[in-house]
Amino acid sequence: MAVERPVRAVLMSADIKTEGNGFHRLSFKVDGGRDGMANVTVNISQDAHRKLVNQMNRARLPHVPKDTLLKTWARWAITMRLDEMGVMPTTVTVTGSDVDELGGYAAELNEVLRMA
Repeated sequence: MAVERPVRAVLMSADIKTEGNGFHRLSFKVDGGRDGMANVTVNISQDAHRKLVNQMNRARLPHVPKDTLLKTWARWAITMRLDEMGVMPTTVTVTGSDVDELGGYAAELNEVLRMA
């Protein structure tokens, strides 16, 4: 699924974990168009992050710094959820089960990273 209309989002705060389990938490102020500004929190599990990085390494995709990857991934997740639901989400959670085993998720996100 290609990203047709990226959202305009400003990162307000980020809690990026360095080790262990849990979630990276990124909070954005998102332009909702006619609906006005919305606060959206994106939670990305550390397991999903490790899985994605491993897939990107296997595919020999260029290295992306962790903070850049998480910020871009969070914006992409907001856009995908908005396209899916039709309304601005308040919370988006990405877990390891959301990242497929075949590398399609990593390839699609890499396209977004290349455009950024």
